Amino acid sequence: MKIYQVSDCHLQAGNTEASANLVRALQHIERNGDGAILLLTGDLVCNPSVDVYEHFREIIEAHVSIREIYAIAGNHDDFEMMKAVFKSSRIMVKKTVKLAIGCRLIFVDSSQKPLTNMPLGSGRVSNKDLSLLKKWSRKTASIVVVHHPVVDVGTEWFTQIGIENKAAVVRAIHHHTLSVISGHAHSFFKVPLKEGTSQIVCPATCYGFDHANPCYERNEEIGIMSYNIEIEREGFSVQESIIPINR
Repeated sequence: MKIYQVSDCHLQAGNTEASANLVRALQHIERNGDGAILLLTGDLVCNPSVDVYEHFREIIEAHVSIREIYAIAGNHDDFEMMKAVFKSSRIMVKKTVKLAIGCRLIFVDSSQKPLTNMPLGSGRVSNKDLSLLKKWSRKTASIVVVHHPVVDVGTEWFTQIGIENKAAVVRAIHHHTLSVISGHAHSFFKVPLKEGTSQIVCPATCYGFDHANPCYERNEEIGIMSYNIEIEREGFSVQESIIPINR
């Protein structure tokens, strides 16, 4: 089974470059013609509005034919607005999905900022979602999908805008989880999380972050991810690939 991941599109009114980058990413997926699932892993827009979410939805539906498309919110998104605009489209907002091959996708919302003085880019996972994550990740082999990485990656300034309660999230993830896949970092990372489980972070389609620089700096390294999930004698395997998207 092939899954594609598109993240951190940051569409906004008047920004034609962000829209064009997203279209190029989707055209690449469509040319391959092998995708079973498309994951949209947050920060889909900047400055959320119904009009911008409608524009995002129209681009997705016009440029990719994959039937199973799932979206989660990022720190720049408005979860309820996003869900309302995507209703009755091919873009679904779910808590969990059991895949035909037998493993499960678990979607974790890290976009909320219920505490005072939380940085703009940070987020928090609710106690309810932590309980569901713990329950579902113990039932079946799963892939956890969450906008923010659940472990620190990248340069120091970036580690300050992660999940406020990330330690609780890691504790809730069962050790037989296949992978945790995220966005937010605008760059590719793969780091060990628990024995047999990796944290994989997808590049952005809008612009990259230079994590070699101790100060905030953008670069032009953009892309998407693909994942091949296969059944093996002892369970499942997940093989990731980075797909650069040329400007």
